[in-house]
Amino acid sequence: MKKLFTICILTLFFACSTQQQSDKTSDNSAQTDKGIISKSESSAKTIEDKTINSTDYLTSTYDKPEFADKLKYHKETLKQLSEKKVFSEIDTTLKQTLILKHQEYFKTKADYELLSIAKGNLFQENKNDCAFVIYDKKNQRVSILVYNELTNKYFELFRELRVENGLETADCNYGAFGTLDYQLADEIVYQEEYLIKKPQSYLESTPCKIVDISKDEDFVLKSGCFSKNVSKRNLSNSLCIATSSVYNNWECLKYNKATNTFLIFYGQAFAD
Repeated sequence: MKKLFTICILTLFFACSTQQQSDKTSDNSAQTDKGIISKSESSAKTIEDKTINSTDYLTSTYDKPEFADKLKYHKETLKQLSEKKVFSEIDTTLKQTLILKHQEYFKTKADYELLSIAKGNLFQENKNDCAFVIYDKKNQRVSILVYNELTNKYFELFRELRVENGLETADCNYGAFGTLDYQLADEIVYQEEYLIKKPQSYLESTPCKIVDISKDEDFVLKSGCFSKNVSKRNLSNSLCIATSSVYNNWECLKYNKATNTFLIFYGQAFAD
C-alpha cells in the first residue's frame, strides 16, 4: 500500500513539472512573438515617417527666427509705406477691379492691403483661379494668397499650402536668398522712395502672373533653370513671381494635384 502511494505521488509530481515546463515554453514563445511584432511595427513606423518627411518643404523667411534681426529694417520699411498710405492707394485701385466674392472676402480681412492680382487656371480644373499679393499689416509682412475656385477657398503659400523648392537640386548655377514672399517684399523695400512719391507706379509692373511660360516673352527658357524631372512640354498654368524690379528675373511655381502642394520648378536671373 505504501509502495502504491509513493508511485502515485511521483506520477503527480512528474505531471505538474511537465505542465510547468510547457507553460514556460509557451510564455517565452509568446514574448518572443510579441518582440518580433513590436520590432516590425517600429520598423514600419520608421519607414512611414521617412516617407512623410522625404520632401523638404519651405518655411517662409519671415517665420525663421535666425533672420529676425535681418528683418527688422525690412519690416519697419513696409510698415512706413503702409502708414504713408502707399499700399492703401494701390489697394483701393485694385479692389475696384475684383468680382463681388473677392471683394467680400477682403472686407473680412481688414489687415490685408492688396498689392497685385493674377488670374488663370492655376489649380488645373478649368476654373477662374487667382493669386493675390498682399501686405499683412498685423504681421508686417508681404504674403502670397491663392484662390481655388473649385473649392471656393483661399490659401496662403508656405503656411497653408506647402511649397517645395525644386531649384535647390537643379543642375544649374542658380540661387536666390529668401522665399518668394520675402523676395517680393524686398523689391518693394528697394523702391521705397519712388513708391512714396508715386504709389500708382507699382501698378505699372507685374509682380505676379499665371501664364504659359513657353509662350510669354518675359521668359528666356534656354537660359533659365529648370528643376529635375519636370516636363517642359506642359508649362501652362504657372504662377510666376518677379524677383527683381530692375532685371527680368522670375521664379515660377506649378501646382501638384497629387500632393496638394506647389513646386518652384523654374527660375531665371539675368539683366535684360
